[in-house]
Amino acid sequence: MPISEPVQKTADADNRFASQKRTDFGVNANLADVQGAPPCNTAPSKYSETEVLRAGVDSLYLSFHGELRVSLLHKLDQLKEIAKGARCGEERQPTLQLAGVSFKVHAKGRHVYPFVISNKHFSVCIAGNSGFKAPPAYIEISSELLTKYGYENCLDMARKLAKQLFKECDGGSISRFDLCCDFITELDWLSVDPLAWVCRSKKRSEYRESNILTGYVFGAGGDIVGRLYDKTHEIKLSEKAFFKEVWREFGWDGEQSVWRLEFQVRQQVVKSIGCVIPEMFVELMNSVWRYLTEDWLSLRDVLSKDKNRSRWPLNSNWQTLKQASFNLVGIEDINRARFDMCPTDYAIFTGALGYLTSFMAKNEFSSLDEALKHFEHSAQQHFERDEKRTGTLDQYVGKKLAEKLTKFVMPNQDLEAGE
Repeated sequence: MPISEPVQKTADADNRFASQKRTDFGVNANLADVQGAPPCNTAPSKYSETEVLRAGVDSLYLSFHGELRVSLLHKLDQLKEIAKGARCGEERQPTLQLAGVSFKVHAKGRHVYPFVISNKHFSVCIAGNSGFKAPPAYIEISSELLTKYGYENCLDMARKLAKQLFKECDGGSISRFDLCCDFITELDWLSVDPLAWVCRSKKRSEYRESNILTGYVFGAGGDIVGRLYDKTHEIKLSEKAFFKEVWREFGWDGEQSVWRLEFQVRQQVVKSIGCVIPEMFVELMNSVWRYLTEDWLSLRDVLSKDKNRSRWPLNSNWQTLKQASFNLVGIEDINRARFDMCPTDYAIFTGALGYLTSFMAKNEFSSLDEALKHFEHSAQQHFERDEKRTGTLDQYVGKKLAEKLTKFVMPNQDLEAGE
């Protein structure tokens, strides 16, 4: 794995995760002085040479939909032209203030996005017109912010930032996430039989430096990419020294090499496992990790008499990594075929109430009862005057209900009994 390859980010949450400090959006000045506590982990297996220090969300990419502020687009257009001149030494690098935080305006766009703004903790891609097919705004959260403030706090910050970009917008959708755990081990990776690695992807790369193994990459270029690498070696180049302080809080002696197991999960899989809504991702973190470390990639004890490698027992060190815990939510026995099952009540009510409270704030309703009384009428008016809508509210609801009835299949008792 290239040492310069960006491999980062961790997180925890508020109530459902280990202790976590609440913060406001404008946190830049004091960020280095605040440490959020990453989630706890289960004890290592009895015969394991491995001990997990911490686990969390290592990377988070969010897309937002809504109507961008026209005044903001005009301002970005002007600042981008200034940035082009600054690149040639004619002007100072322009900045943009959003929610009390300063962002650098880039002279070039990224991919299909004409505008890019960034600072130490956020990178934001912004569309330029209403006919844009991709999400109007795309926000990437930095490793350091996720590590120190946790998943839920960072999600809240990103949503506050999005409100500065849009007249009105949704709560954001997850386009990509990375889960990781940092650990110490006595295991000599060079002694591992290559046959012991069982992975759904046939792609596997090994990286060395001066004959020292620095890591592996599994499934490069795919929708899921697994990385196992020496994190202490990597941060010598990335200069992410803040990880050392976090590790010390969990008993690191400052000398042992800290390794990281990390999985990058792209948009197609994010959708298939039902993690698009950020609140649903919290529900499924532990279950997704179990799938990734048991069904997608695993290290096993070789049994030469059994040709089916998936039946080989998990290596005790891998058992320890598989048991890494991201929050206090239980583990479901999930697999890719079941990922379109109906969302849990927690996910449904959390997601619905998130949008409903936004409706209350926008219309200055003080009670849930009052908001519910006006919601249907407001929705009907929206469908009547919105040029993007075709059909009535009732037609839209009927269409979406029909889709969900076929997508979220819930067998009844008669079917389960085979009657």
